[in-house]
Amino acid sequence: MNIRKQLLFWFLAFAVLTLLFSKSLGGLVLSLYFVSFLFPVILSTAFAFNYFLVPRFLLKGRRVKFILYFSYLLIISIYLELLVMMLAFVILADYQFENLGTIASDIYLLTVVLYLIVFAKGFVEIVIGFQKKSQELNEIENQQKLDQKEYLIIKSNRQNINLEIKKIVLIESLADYVQIHTGDNKYITKERISSLEKNLPERFIRIHRSFIVNAEKVKSFNKESVTISEQELTFGRKFKADAFSYLSSLSIAENTNSH
Repeated sequence: MNIRKQLLFWFLAFAVLTLLFSKSLGGLVLSLYFVSFLFPVILSTAFAFNYFLVPRFLLKGRRVKFILYFSYLLIISIYLELLVMMLAFVILADYQFENLGTIASDIYLLTVVLYLIVFAKGFVEIVIGFQKKSQELNEIENQQKLDQKEYLIIKSNRQNINLEIKKIVLIESLADYVQIHTGDNKYITKERISSLEKNLPERFIRIHRSFIVNAEKVKSFNKESVTISEQELTFGRKFKADAFSYLSSLSIAENTNSH
């Protein structure tokens, strides 16, 4: 979960708890103070459960250790809740236990509320993780389809042309049109370079806003430029890091295979 979603979740949790305790404590101000005391306990428990216990033990099938450490976490969180209640008893209730209200003074109810939020956080993490995984799988499937694709259909000179993808060396954007270089021909099309990029296999990399190159046709490269089809093309600042990294990975793989 990204930072913005994290902050939104915890803001909503804080607001809901403040409203929940406001009746019991007789007002939003006291409830706000009480939740401020309680919230660090909720945050630390949620972090320990969702980012330590679940990934390290539960998801790896180490259930006995998970139950053991979860028991420790439960005891520690209850102890911290008791400290929060004691602090609220002194500061907010002025040593009058009845001023704490039924919810704020019930340790069992507080524990249930705490773990409801912890489990809700875990559920949200699981849902987001599942969506992210599904998106990654879809991207992999789409890329595999593109890798198996043999032809690219373009419109040039009012005709639809089937270009054999493996013969494409370079795609160059020139003002209002795009020029596609193959080994022996050049084709001009009105299509956008970004649209063509989406329909090409992974080995076609964007090195500049105006250039896409077939990595398999690159003769040499350094940190500043690429040499392909007797042309030296400079990396664009926006694309430099990813393009250089990809070309380097191919170079390493080729050297490994040759040995």
